[in-house]
Amino acid sequence: MKKLTYVFSIICILLTVAQEGNAQFGGYGGMGGYGRSRVSDPTVNFPQKKEELDPEKIATEDTRWMTKKLKLTEEQIPKVENININYAFKRVEMVEEAKKITPPYTEDQRNKFRDKYNDMKTGKEKELKQVLTPEQFEIYSKRKQDF
Repeated sequence: MKKLTYVFSIICILLTVAQEGNAQFGGYGGMGGYGRSRVSDPTVNFPQKKEELDPEKIATEDTRWMTKKLKLTEEQIPKVENININYAFKRVEMVEEAKKITPPYTEDQRNKFRDKYNDMKTGKEKELKQVLTPEQFEIYSKRKQDF
């Protein structure tokens, strides 16, 4: 019984250490975030920023999800795709604009950026509401709340 408890304790410790190491060096949920790492190893292959912020890929993934989960009609698909592409480009522009601001960020800068983002989000939802059925929009809204 003591051996079993000892082995179980060792396994728990190893799993905890492995999880903390992953978070510290760019693992999911860590401070390193989306593919970034504090490790300065040039042989590590991280995604390029351009790929991370490719608006067409973002829009394609959003449209693919919406087509499947919301059961979009053939008439809705191109309309939703255009909305997604339009707002994906706006989002990337906002990210690029934010990168030009050097820290520390003032409260005013944060508020302006937050307001601009919320306006963009509201605009997209308003356009989607005109294309989607009420049931589809409800499913879409629930998904957005999860993120």
